[in-house]
Amino acid sequence: MADPITDFTRAESLAPAAPVVPAAPAAPAPMSRRAALEAERAQARRTQAAKAQAAAVAPVTPQAAPVDGIASLFAETLAAEAPAAENESAVARRRADEQHTAPRKKKRVVRERVVVKPTRPSRAERRAAAAAQQSSVPATQVAAGPSVADPTNPRHPRRGIYRKLHTESRHRRGFHLFVLVALTAFFGTASLPAYATTGEASVAGAARTALAVQTLTGGDATAQVVSRDGLGIAESPQALDSTTNSAVSPTVQALAVQLMGAVAAGRLVGSTPNHIPEIANLAEGKVVPNCGVDYRVLQAISVALDNFSQVGISDINRKCTGQIEGAGTDSAHYADGGGHAVDFFLLNGSALTGGDAKSLQLIRLLDPLVPKGSGLGQAECRGSISVQNFAPFDDTCNHVHIDFLKSQGATLRYG
Repeated sequence: MADPITDFTRAESLAPAAPVVPAAPAAPAPMSRRAALEAERAQARRTQAAKAQAAAVAPVTPQAAPVDGIASLFAETLAAEAPAAENESAVARRRADEQHTAPRKKKRVVRERVVVKPTRPSRAERRAAAAAQQSSVPATQVAAGPSVADPTNPRHPRRGIYRKLHTESRHRRGFHLFVLVALTAFFGTASLPAYATTGEASVAGAARTALAVQTLTGGDATAQVVSRDGLGIAESPQALDSTTNSAVSPTVQALAVQLMGAVAAGRLVGSTPNHIPEIANLAEGKVVPNCGVDYRVLQAISVALDNFSQVGISDINRKCTGQIEGAGTDSAHYADGGGHAVDFFLLNGSALTGGDAKSLQLIRLLDPLVPKGSGLGQAECRGSISVQNFAPFDDTCNHVHIDFLKSQGATLRYG
């Protein structure tokens, strides 16, 4: 059995085991610049720590003794030097720990920006490429026609986007053309004369058409019918008398059409029984026996409509409605075919008495226009008034009676 003391004092037994150095890590994969710098710093720190640890644990290796007799001497020497070696190793380990734990000064990392500018061919190169493209059209496309052979043509296959734009432009032009036609039609219609289809405007237009006859003769005399706007129209008194004629003259029909326009507008109203249909027959050019209307009656109603917003008539031709009242069959409403008088009962919504303000206003309007000897009722319903052409007489105070049975003229003088 080996001597334990001798075995313990041999130099090879006292030599510590070699420190285990960790194997170097495998080469890292390619990484960014920052990651490479961090890995380099970490590797340096690990190498420095390993060196410090090796220096701390590696004692001074003594020389082997040549003979066993001197082993005891070495043992005493080693026993005396052991505490000093331990103190040096402790100091070295402490310095390594302090160096490892001491704050390190950070190095400033300079980042580099790499800018890669896209390469763009020069203008000369682009022109050369365009010329080469134009000259490289296949023969099959050249045979297909100029739209395919010419790259500048919008119909060329390589210019699809231009073809699309061309198509959209064509559609846009079509839309603009449609809008232009619509606006032209609208403003063209608006610029035409406004011939209304309802109200008095259309009636006035029909009246102007009917009054286009310059002169109508009948018998040996002519009567002045209208003299306005520099246009004179004359017609025989016999033709104007629709109460006895078998035809309606154009002048009478035109004025009747105008009055029916006022009826349609609500400005000319009737009563009970209603005498408006007598005017409607004349407007349609129809002759109804015993339902004619004196042309001067139509003129008097037209004058009233020119000065009042609403006119109401209660009597015209009583022979047409079968009325026998007042003066009976001798009344201008009934005698000589009837229709030679008119009774106004309403002006601007106010009932008339023959002596009220609106009645007097109507009388003053008609007096200078009616022929001499025209009849005027309601003499006892008002005070004395001065008239030039009217012949007043007594009548009931619920209307204004005007008649032309004994008048000395065929028409009213207005215009």
